[in-house]
Order: sequence, then C-alpha cells, then structure tokens
Amino acid sequence: MFISEEEKKQILSKYQDNTSDEFLRHLKRAYPVDSQKILDNIVHFITIDDKRKILTGNKKNMVNKIFNLEDGKWNDIDEPTLRRTIKKYIDGNLIN
Repeated sequence: MFISEEEKKQILSKYQDNTSDEFLRHLKRAYPVDSQKILDNIVHFITIDDKRKILTGNKKNMVNKIFNLEDGKWNDIDEPTLRRTIKKYIDGNLIN
C-alpha cells in the first residue's frame, strides 16, 4: 500500500493538538516498531514487554495495552492526551 506525502500529512494532522512530545519520545524508546514483508504485504510489529506483537490491523488493542502499562507513570499528563499521543505514535509508524 502506497501513501502519498499529502495523505501522510493529513493523517498526522489529526494529532496536531493535545499530544505530549515528551511522552512521544518515551514511546519511541520503549516500544520499537519494525516491519516485515509477508506475502506481498508489509506487516508492522511493535515490541511490548519484550514480546513482538502484530500492529497492523490491531491498533485499538495496542493503544489500550500501552495505555494500561503507562497510565500510572505519567500523572502530569491527562488520559486523553496519553491516548492521542499513543495513537499518533502508532499511526506515524503505520504510514511509514
């Protein structure tokens, strides 16, 4: 699946407000994302608790899983901002 630069900008523009750059940097370090070509499709994986999980088509579950792991650690950031930042991180990796 090929996504143009304009479409990438449009997807990421949803997350322009109410996200935390500090938390986003933490997500990049703590939850690495990689991809692999399987049967002419690119499948994205995310590492959570040292386990590689399929990210493609599983965004909602991964957002909930990461949120549950990180919720108590970021008391200075409200819940909607945490969730939006996680979604921004995941969408940013899915479109690359």
